This record gives sequence, C-alpha cells and structure tokens, in this order.
Amino acid sequence: KMVTRLGSLFLICISLLLIVMGCEQTFEPLQKNDELVFSMYGVVDVHGEFSVVRVMPIGDELLNTNPEPNNSQVFLTHNSTGERFTYQDSLYKFGGDTYVWNYFSIENLAANDSYRFVAEDMEGRSSVAQINLPSELPLPTIEEYSAGFESGVFIGQSEDPIVSVKTRYLVQPLNELGCDPEMEVVISHLDRLITRADGSYRLEVNNRSEISRALGPSVESFRINRREVLIVSSREDWPDLSELIDLEITLPDVINNVEGGVGYVAGVAGRIIQITPPQEPC
Repeated sequence: KMVTRLGSLFLICISLLLIVMGCEQTFEPLQKNDELVFSMYGVVDVHGEFSVVRVMPIGDELLNTNPEPNNSQVFLTHNSTGERFTYQDSLYKFGGDTYVWNYFSIENLAANDSYRFVAEDMEGRSSVAQINLPSELPLPTIEEYSAGFESGVFIGQSEDPIVSVKTRYLVQPLNELGCDPEMEVVISHLDRLITRADGSYRLEVNNRSEISRALGPSVESFRINRREVLIVSSREDWPDLSELIDLEITLPDVINNVEGGVGYVAGVAGRIIQITPPQEPC
C-alpha cells in the first residue's frame, strides 16, 4: 500500500509541474559527462505531504532498464541550521521494463526558509538544487459537500499563489457479480478556483459526471471508497512552462535550478484533506 501511495503521490506531484520537466518522461537528451551528474525533477513540501523527487543518473542509455539500486545518496539540508534529512528511495516502473528512482520524505520543514536538495553518486560527484520554501498553507474548510452528486464548496486562505487544486477519488465500478478493482480518478480545478486579493480562495466542484466520463461508458454504476481534495501553493517564482515544448523543458538551462545536473526541484506547501471518511473496498 505504501508503494502504491508513493506512486500515486509522485504522479500528482509531478503534475504540479504540468506533468512535465521530464518527470514522467523517460527520454534523457544528455550523454554522460563529468559536469552533469543527475537529472532531478519534483517538489519539496513544507508539510511533507508531497515531497517526492525523481533522481536519475545521467547516463549513456536512452531508457533505464536496470532495476538495481545505483547507490545514490539523496538528502535535504537546511541552509541556516545545517540539519540534514535523508530521502528514502522507491523504484517506479513505467510500462515495459523502464525504471526510475523516486526519493521521498515526510519531514515537516521550516516555512519561508531555504534548503539544498543534494544527490551524490558513489564517486562523490553531486547535483544540487537550491530551494526556497513558501509559507505554511492552512488547511482548507469543507463548507459543504454532497456525496451523492459529488458536489461541494471549499474555502481557505493562502499567503502564496495556489498552483494546484485537485479532487481525488478512489472509485470501484460495480457489476452484476459484485465489484471491479478500484480505480483512481483525479480532477484538476485550478481554472475554476476563485482567489481574492486578501489571500482567500473559494472552490466549487460538481464532479459526478466527470467521474463517470473517466470510468468510461461501460461502467453504469460505481461506489466511491475515498474522497480527497489536494491544495498546493508555491512562491511567486513558480516556473511558467506554458510556452515550452516537452523537448525544451528537458534541456539544460531552459528551466533549470540544478547545479551540476539538469531539472527543477520546486518548493511547495501542500495539503490533502479527506472529504468523507474512507471505506474499505468491496
């Protein structure tokens, strides 16, 4: 269950960067050299909800088919205190035999402060990303929610821009014999979020029809075992990737805050709220 949750969180974290910056792409446009050691893409979260970073050695192969550990050391250091947090590794398999290494942490961090995210290989070579974290993000309030219609209203406050807001459902299609396996449905609502100058925000959702569309026309009925809302904020320097194509995003020095490597590791504040109590699958 932990591996499944990490995989799910990683996909959501990477979608914070528009499912981009190479985080979900196995294409590595660089050949191995002494100057660029690792590619690093992901987010570091003040609250420890979404802290997942993909870290891969820059090598000769287009696709990594080796599931064996590469013995990289990955850690986060607080610039002002020197406190160090070691990130745990988790192997993630794409379709076929392609593997990537994701590194995660659940540590709470100091808001409005700076950290260094470091990946180091066995030879002592390293790639480093300097990260400035945003303010803490207060928990949003569920003003109302109808489990039957999957509609509701969420309100909250943030000192920093909201960069992602999603609802996430764990859905189980029903059939004549019982229940099919659970499916995850994630719906983005950033374009519908109402924000005000005082930092308050309001979100209205009506998701029943979107869930049905995601399940497909063959599913006539379903039950929802988990309902969540995910809110993420970041600083004003959150990268704008809307005008870039995928290849440009993966090239060094286009969108890059990694010294001695390529990629982007962003500082965020994230919250995951259970809308209704979860239930076991049937």
